[in-house]
Parts: sequence; C-alpha cells; structure tokens
Amino acid sequence: MKYCNINKFKIDFNINNIFCSFSIVKFTTSENYIKYGALVLDEVALSLKARSIVFEFGKSFYALFDKKIIDKVDLSKQLEKIENGDSLSFKILDSKEIELLPHHTLAQLLINSISNPKHNRLSFNNLTGKLYLFNPYYFNISNKNNQEQIFKIVALELNISRDLFFQLDVKTFSCILLQKQMVFGNRKINEYPKYTFVHSTKTLRRVLNSEKLNGENQYILKQTSKRGKLEKSNIPFLNFQNIDEFNNSKIGMFNSILLSIKEKLSDYLKIEILPINIEKTIRYSTEFKINDFQENVTLIDLAKDSTETITKVQKELKNIIPKSKVKIGKRINTSGYNLKLVHNKAFYEKYQIKDPYKADHLSQHLTIEDFKTNSKASLKALISESIIKNDITNNKISIVDWKKYNYQDKWIFGNKINEHIYFLTIYPNGTLNFEEFESDLFKQDEYNMLCKIFDDNSMIEFIVKDDLGNINAIKRTNNYTIPKFRFIYDILKSESEKLKLSKSEAIKYLRDVIQGTEKQCIIEQRISSVENWNKESLLSCFDNRNDKKLFSEKIKNETGEILKSYLRDKTRYEILDSQLDIHLLKNENRIFYYVGEKGEGIQQQIIRASVIREIEPQKDSELIFDKLLPLMNVDFVKNGNLTVMPFPLKYLRECINVLDTTKAHKT
Repeated sequence: MKYCNINKFKIDFNINNIFCSFSIVKFTTSENYIKYGALVLDEVALSLKARSIVFEFGKSFYALFDKKIIDKVDLSKQLEKIENGDSLSFKILDSKEIELLPHHTLAQLLINSISNPKHNRLSFNNLTGKLYLFNPYYFNISNKNNQEQIFKIVALELNISRDLFFQLDVKTFSCILLQKQMVFGNRKINEYPKYTFVHSTKTLRRVLNSEKLNGENQYILKQTSKRGKLEKSNIPFLNFQNIDEFNNSKIGMFNSILLSIKEKLSDYLKIEILPINIEKTIRYSTEFKINDFQENVTLIDLAKDSTETITKVQKELKNIIPKSKVKIGKRINTSGYNLKLVHNKAFYEKYQIKDPYKADHLSQHLTIEDFKTNSKASLKALISESIIKNDITNNKISIVDWKKYNYQDKWIFGNKINEHIYFLTIYPNGTLNFEEFESDLFKQDEYNMLCKIFDDNSMIEFIVKDDLGNINAIKRTNNYTIPKFRFIYDILKSESEKLKLSKSEAIKYLRDVIQGTEKQCIIEQRISSVENWNKESLLSCFDNRNDKKLFSEKIKNETGEILKSYLRDKTRYEILDSQLDIHLLKNENRIFYYVGEKGEGIQQQIIRASVIREIEPQKDSELIFDKLLPLMNVDFVKNGNLTVMPFPLKYLRECINVLDTTKAHKT
C-alpha cells in the first residue's frame, strides 16, 4: 500500500544515556504563574549556563544542564542572583522522573540544546523556551554609510506538540527603530521582551535589565503593519531548484536540524517521520475548459475615462474565450455576463468622487489601478466568477456537467456563518437549492445536532449530507504532508558538488549518447575548448535540453555522478506525491484527505504545505465524503490551483453573499 509522511515524530529515547550526560531540573514559581517570555527564563539559560529550557505555560519550566556543571553549582545561591529568582524552587529529576516526562517535553529539551551547525547558513537558538532557526537569507538589512542595519530578523520556530506533531512557524523579530510602523494594543512596547543580535553566533539573545543598548540593535517579537494591514513574513515550504534554494526553504531548514540531531544527539534519541496510508488518489483532470465558453460578455466602463484599458481587456478576452462575443456596452445584460471597469477605492477617495462600485450578483468588477489587462489568469478568474454568479441566478450548475459525476441522489452541503446555518442542495441534474435552515430540510433535533457539531469544534469547516441522512463533518487539522526531503537533499547536494568527470571521460560517454553526427562533433569541440571545467560549463556545451538530459542520465548510470537533477521531470510523483493532487488517507480507523498542487506542470517551488483535513462521520453515519473527492478536481475556485474543499462550497459562499447583498439593499 502507498503511504506519505506527515508532520509527526516517532521518537525513541535512551533514558540511561540522557541521565548519564545531563541533569534535568524542574523550576517552579511560588507566584501564580510565570509569564510567557518572562526574563527569568532567559536568565536561567544565561546565568546558570543551561543547555536549553522549555516552558509549557503555568507555574513550572524545565532546564537541561550538562551533568558536570550541575555537580559543581549551588543552584540555590545562583538563583538568588537572578531577578525574581527568590520565587523559584527547583528539583533535579532522577532517571525514573525523566522517563515519566512527557515525550514532547523531553524531545524539545534535547533538540533545543543543539548548538549552531558548522556552516554559516543557519543558526539555532533556544530563546525563551522556544527553538528558533535563523537564516541570514531572510534578514531585512540596510547598508548606509558603510554601516549594516538589520531591521527584521525572520526566523522559523520548531515546536513539538503533546501528541508529537511538529510545526514550522514563521516568526518576525523587528527592530524597535520600526516601532512607528507597529500597532500596539493594550500591551505597550516597554512590556515586550527585548533581544539583541549577536553577530558571532548569528542568533538573538535576551537583553538583560543590567544592559544599556542602543535601539538599532534591539528587537521585539512583533511584525510591522502597512496601511492598516499586518505585513506577513513568508518562507516557502519547499524549493528544489538547487541546493541553496532548498536549504532556504522550510523543509530545507528542517532537514538541517534533523541532520544536527543525528550528528549530536544520536546517543540520546532517534527520530523518524510518521507515515500514513494512502487509500485513494485522484490525479488532476478538470472538466472545465474556459476556451469552450460560448456565452456573450458585456464590458461596461464605469470609470468613464478608460477607453484604452477596456479595449485591451476586450482583446485579451477574445483570445481566452474565442467562442464568445465580447462587446463594450453601457447597460447591464440581465441575462448574460457583465464585467465592470472602475477605479479603485483610493482613487475615488483622493478626488472626492462618488464611487460607482455596487455589488450585485450579475457583475464582476475590475479596477484600472490594480488589474493587469494582460493577465490571462486574472481574466480567467473573472469569467469563472461570472459563470458561478450566473449559475446561482439560474439555480443550476453549468461550469461543469454535473451529470458526469453520476450522482443518483441529491447532496446537501452545509456551513455555519455568524450563528446562521446555510445549506446548498444539488440534485442529480445539477439544479441548485439554497436556503438558511428550514424545518422541512432538517428536523429540529437534527438542526440542534448540527449546531452542536460546529459549536463543539471550531476547526469544523463544513458538513455534507446524502439522501440517506448520513452526515460527515470536515475538520481542518494542524497537520500537513511531508515530501521525501532527504531524497531531494541528497540529489541536490550531489548536484552541487565539484565535477569529478574528466574531459576525456565526458567525450567518451558523449559518443555513446550521440553517435556519428555533426552534432556530436560540435559538442566534442566545445567540451575540449572549455577553460573553466565544471558542471555548468560542461552542460552549456549542449544546445538541446533532451540531449543534455540523456547525457546527464548516462553519466549518472555509469559513474553515479549527478550533473543535473531534473527533479521536475519523471521523478516528481515519486518524490512529491505528498504535495500533489488529491489523496484519501487512513490511519487507525480515522479518515483524512489532503489536496496539493496540480500534478501537471509542477513548479520548482511549493509555497505552502498541503494541509490535512479529517472526515468525521457523525453518530451512526457511514463514510460518504470519499464520493465527493472529484468535486475538488477543479481549478476555477482558486485561480488555477486545485480547491481544498468541494467546489459547491464556493457556490454556497456566493449564495450567502447574494443573500447579504439583498438584505443590505432592503435596509
């Protein structure tokens, strides 16, 4: 059976080795609680030379020490020197108590103790009980007057949950020089812990109260805002373009810390990534082809001064939907498709002009300032949105042929928004019926049960119900799939190594691949004349990608040396299936699914992880959601990407918008 890996650890500890090498001390405060980020945590690490600390909210935290240090230190006297240290009591755990520690706590303590790796690309830092991975690639640095100023330090936090799921969360430490760009609520800037950057270790450490540092080298864990919106720092989930891009991705940074764990902690713990069985796979193949769209489209210029722009849009649309008639008009086509051109909100506010934008279920709007007229993807999205709105008006799905799904009975999709439960019923012929809760759709006790489903778990995203009354709830989890990153790393690392192949060997293998042709002679001459002999210069001797690839495969098969990985080609399903298409998963009688990138035309960078969702049959219901997996095999909901929920949920949301717009107009 096929399987994929998920973000969960399987950890085996060697308690005897841990006890022989380390002392684990539990500190407890006599006060009501230890504030998150309290200075005392970092002071314990700095003053008492703790290898690592872990804080789990409440009145206690743990610290890991080298056993030889603890044997020489009087902890009671040392605590007296620490601010608020007099409120702390401590207990040195024996081997049995260490064995009884929650596994995630013990694992986090050991992993947090890892010192910086040998290379300079990545630094590890146990700060305020957390493990941060720092990569200079993500530092926001300004150079002025030959002086370097770091304004933002973007880090990756590795956190292990109680059930051994690990998270890779992006955190931003901003220089306090940027405080005017930060929005503070009840918590003022002076209440935030301050950190300073240590250039020798390329990590942060806590600024102690006894220190006086300039503002340019002080940071707080807070993001800046721009135009009222929080700026978000991003690190791509995976990039396999080359070894450097891989190492700069979340998975690459995660791989680095696993290598360090293996190198430095193998005597104390062994970590594996948990696999989960794949029950079913659906490959990308959409039914919706926009070039088959035949309905007429009306373009309406509400901006009044944009003839050139609207003409460009008309021209592009004619290329995208060649079977349609695209005309420029002044009135809405009440039975067709309408695209309205307007300025953005800022324009009308600046010139104090009445904004003509008015939401309705017959039209889509595009703004002159923000819309790229030559963006085919954006125009396709506008047409798709228009089709969905028109389908809602006509109460029937037309964007795909619903009958091809061969559903013999109706399906009901439900969601709860702002204390209201809404349902969309789809009949076998594709007819739609939208409504808020009605007593003839569900009995009152069943309605109460549905409300309870949503109320009991905030992670429930929607429900589905079949004609027999089976109900499945879909729950978003904090889990995601993990690619075969070690395989990718090994290939890219080998690809990045210096060329071992000699010129004579290269010519020999070339003759095996391309025999007795003029092309062979030309490439041989180029190889012979290469001055700077390396992989890049060797491959530049080939004009044809296929020849280059055949030659690279020959070298790999004969010598084991990788000139170029070609990971985007035939191996992508082998190494990236955990990030591609649609999969149904099963683990210990629980059913899950995830939706990844489209398997076709996969790029070398995957921005986000594939989130896993759990399918929960309610009460005595059977599993029915597996029949709805094909409804996510479309790319018109997420603008070219697969949708993570069945596309009727998009119709349901649009129906709710239409209802809200209608209510707003009435008031």
